[in-house]
Amino acid sequence: MNNQNHETTEKNPVVFLDISFGPAKAGRVVIELFKDKVPKTAENFRALCTGEKGIGKHGKPLHFKNTIFHRVVPLFMVQGGDITTKDGTGGESIYGDTFDDENFTLLHEEEGMVGMANNGPNSNNSQFYITTVPCSHLDGTNVVFGIVRKGFNIIKEMGEVPRNGDTPLENISIVNCGELKPGTPWGIEEQDGTDDIYPPWPNDWDLQSDNKREKLIENAINQIKDSGNQFFKQCNYVDSERKYIKALRYIDWYLGLKEDKNIQSIEDLKMNSLLNLAAVRLKRHKYKEVIDLCSQVILKEPKNGKAFYRRGQAKLALKDYDKAIKDLNVAITLHPNDNNIQAVLNIAKKKKLSYLKRERQFYGNFFK
Repeated sequence: MNNQNHETTEKNPVVFLDISFGPAKAGRVVIELFKDKVPKTAENFRALCTGEKGIGKHGKPLHFKNTIFHRVVPLFMVQGGDITTKDGTGGESIYGDTFDDENFTLLHEEEGMVGMANNGPNSNNSQFYITTVPCSHLDGTNVVFGIVRKGFNIIKEMGEVPRNGDTPLENISIVNCGELKPGTPWGIEEQDGTDDIYPPWPNDWDLQSDNKREKLIENAINQIKDSGNQFFKQCNYVDSERKYIKALRYIDWYLGLKEDKNIQSIEDLKMNSLLNLAAVRLKRHKYKEVIDLCSQVILKEPKNGKAFYRRGQAKLALKDYDKAIKDLNVAITLHPNDNNIQAVLNIAKKKKLSYLKRERQFYGNFFK
């Protein structure tokens, strides 16, 4: 993935797309437009990012803002830009309904290439795609006009969103977009009022190589995690979940770096972050995911009472009473004075008794 500095240059225009997955902010994707190679096509995309052309002939804004990525094909590409119908059947360029293919000089030889979707020769409108792998089979049929410079992992992450066929079940939206003028910072870092001032993905972080790297990275991870705690206390579970996922993303990246680090302290931080994520997913009723997260912790720390407690809560919510009681019994054994665990254990036992009573009544009536 090619990268540039965090400021634009005079050579080619640079634009941004701010992406959200459902209600959760995913981050900023920064794209360089190859005005030097395909000026007409690049201008179409640039103007659709700024919205400066106003309303189109179909009565819709000539603007990508509030449109969606309607098609996601893992290990191939993501597609968006339908500004008229938002489902892949529409679109409109700044030049009219469609405009001709400019040239096929640029090739799909690496990931992150941005090109025009079409319905055959000379049928370009506002729809575009971003490749997630090299796609030589598109050469000569689709016009390449840009490349992702920052935020490419956000594009790849789209492939993990649940789908029906190629259609995401939850909207992947462009919540804002525009042009980054020369000398303007790219703005890929968080700006949400917390101490987390880092990009959503660590490989977009321009971290300098010096003897303070270890401390800088660990401070960043703690600040990201703490921002999740801050949102959790505010009952903002969407953003707290997003931050705990981000903390785990940075932790795994850090563990993969070949440099000195206190492995145990980072592993401890990972376990805490997994449990924090489990706590927020309990609040969001994602019980199967809670069970998976807690099981990861228990595999590493078989005496982690908090993990058994949260897994027990999730199993109780799923009405798996026997397994819930089993986990909660382990949790209360590890934390015998914890009133919260005892209260949930009592609830689980009562619910099981009530369930068994209903079963007996049902079968008693059935065989009368």
